[in-house]
Amino acid sequence: MTSLSPRGVFVGLCLLVAGWLSAAPPPNPGNEKIFIAVVGGTSFGTPEKFAAGLAQAEGDFQFQTRAGPSPRIYRMRYKGVPFYYIRIYGQETRQPHEPEHVYHVRTWTALHELGVTHVLSGASSGGIRPEMDFDDIVLIDDFIEWRYSRPVDLLETADIERPGVFPNFETPFSPSLRRLLLEETRKRAPGYSGKIWERGVFVQFAPGRFETPAEVQAMARAGGDLTSMNQATCAIYARQLGIRFASISSIANPASGVRPFTFKQMQDSVQRIAAFTVPVVLEVIARIPQEAMGPEPSSTGEPTKGDYLRPEEAKK
Repeated sequence: MTSLSPRGVFVGLCLLVAGWLSAAPPPNPGNEKIFIAVVGGTSFGTPEKFAAGLAQAEGDFQFQTRAGPSPRIYRMRYKGVPFYYIRIYGQETRQPHEPEHVYHVRTWTALHELGVTHVLSGASSGGIRPEMDFDDIVLIDDFIEWRYSRPVDLLETADIERPGVFPNFETPFSPSLRRLLLEETRKRAPGYSGKIWERGVFVQFAPGRFETPAEVQAMARAGGDLTSMNQATCAIYARQLGIRFASISSIANPASGVRPFTFKQMQDSVQRIAAFTVPVVLEVIARIPQEAMGPEPSSTGEPTKGDYLRPEEAKK
């Protein structure tokens, strides 16, 4: 009796569900180019209420990607700029008994196939540093990924070919998108209930559970500032696809062992955070077409020629 590898299980699952969606291209009324997306995390509060009363909702769709059925993709518009919104990393369309990582792979594959080049996200997190408190906003600029249980190489997992790009992580997040997030965050900071942290190291731990106090202490010794479950995955997959990515993360609770907290405190904090972060993200979206379109190799990957083990190929 033979056993399947994780990749084999994933491919098999894709084949099983491939028949329930057509392989037609995703709908795009008026052939309008949409290249901006928000991959919703808990910094944005109640998923179905994202940007309600602020941005126009223009319908939703799914389509068949090379990795299986896409998540439900919501088309929206703010100040005339169209964008896509995906709720909670695409989790809402996860099928029963599928591995946890599947919806992440499908979400980022769908964004790639749609031609998205700029993505914003954000996660409410546990504050590792004792001085971090409820409602704080953190513009993370680096990350540590511990105990990853998702595929590290999206290109291999989804069978995507992007030859000639070196996905370096010297600068983990898009400088142009981070600049816009910082500027819009500073504008809204006066009078806000939380503190603004303009830098922060995000530690991604095992999906599906809170950390122990000992684990949080280890994160602090490693230089971590806050911890949650998804932003490092987003940053890695975006870089491999040549998509600019930045995150407006937040503190909805002290990390385990830092200070006691209750579920209600965390729940209330997330809603206050969302009231701050959603307008910030929308204003950034409105500015992207004019202010974040220049070349940015640190985000999109340095163009390369040949194999670094065979330098002679670069001369051809």
